[in-house]
Amino acid sequence: MKFFSPRRSGAIFTKEFKHILRDPFTLIMALLLPLLIVLILGSSIEFNIKSIDLAVVDNNQTMESRKLIEAFDSSNYFRSYDIQNSNLIFDELVAGHARAALIIPPEFTKEFYRDDGANVQIIVDGTESSSMASVANYLLAVNKSSYFKIHDIPMDSYIENPKYKIRYLFNPELNSKWFAVPGLSAVIIALVAIMLTTLTICREWERGSMEMLLSTPATRLDIIVGKVGPYAVLSLVGFILVFFVARTVFGVPFVGSYWQLFLGTWLFILGYLAIGLLISVSTKRQEVAIQYAAIIGLLPTVILSGFVFPIEYMNSGYRFVSSIFPARFYMDITRDQFLKGSLFVDIWWLYAILAFQALVILLMCIVKFKRSLE
Repeated sequence: MKFFSPRRSGAIFTKEFKHILRDPFTLIMALLLPLLIVLILGSSIEFNIKSIDLAVVDNNQTMESRKLIEAFDSSNYFRSYDIQNSNLIFDELVAGHARAALIIPPEFTKEFYRDDGANVQIIVDGTESSSMASVANYLLAVNKSSYFKIHDIPMDSYIENPKYKIRYLFNPELNSKWFAVPGLSAVIIALVAIMLTTLTICREWERGSMEMLLSTPATRLDIIVGKVGPYAVLSLVGFILVFFVARTVFGVPFVGSYWQLFLGTWLFILGYLAIGLLISVSTKRQEVAIQYAAIIGLLPTVILSGFVFPIEYMNSGYRFVSSIFPARFYMDITRDQFLKGSLFVDIWWLYAILAFQALVILLMCIVKFKRSLE
């Protein structure tokens, strides 16, 4: 008997595909869920912080202090409002009405025109350090603009030496959507692929139909290819829908090669389908499989893939763990092809790692299938 028969595998593929078409839950998971996730998360994720509520205590009440407040408001980073005295600042920060506070001393105008300059106190809510770390950079820009605004001189009258001209490549507007939405495709594919395979195959074990299939002349590889194939197609269709939404709804540019993105996506799908199959073969129960899928597949995809936290800033132990999961390398491929467009010869090693990971996990599935028959 052949180790692999396209005819037997095709028959299993056809049977599984017909079963999917009769199952609304599977179709919703594969097609509707990716659209909902990319629309909701893509609209809500924003790394560029703007309109920070700023409580202002102006103890100076002069034209100079008003111009200082105008410098904060005109920057679009802050949205100021007045409070009567500094004793209310703590209550404003605790209540969440303000994220920062500006206290202008009574002698601000007199000190401003001295050589050593004036001191202004700024209090920042540090509970969300990831977002409030950007405030320090905003303050530097506001500090410079306020100097020229109060002196009533144009900004270009000051000559910097050396003069830095910053140009942002690939994402000139530093648009958060352009960075987040391509990364979402990896999270969505992992969610759909691992959940579809895990739940569906486990349901086959619980109903007893999988044991009947294993008793046929079909080999382990025939069953794996026939069972996983339809979900690979559905996952790919889900990615195409996500790609369409990214380009049309969020306006994310695509400057890379379609075949490179397709190849990376296909290898990534195979890897996570194999992970889902391995979980289902090992557990054979839907309740347990869902827990394993969340712990093994989904959490590392979100936390250790570079989607939220940059990989290069993690310690060596976490970087090693992240390299075990295909999402770590696919995240680089999808963002690269959307925004940078690197050639295949420059990032070929990412594809090689994805192919190697998918092959290893697939071999583990075949071995596990063999043990289940003994």
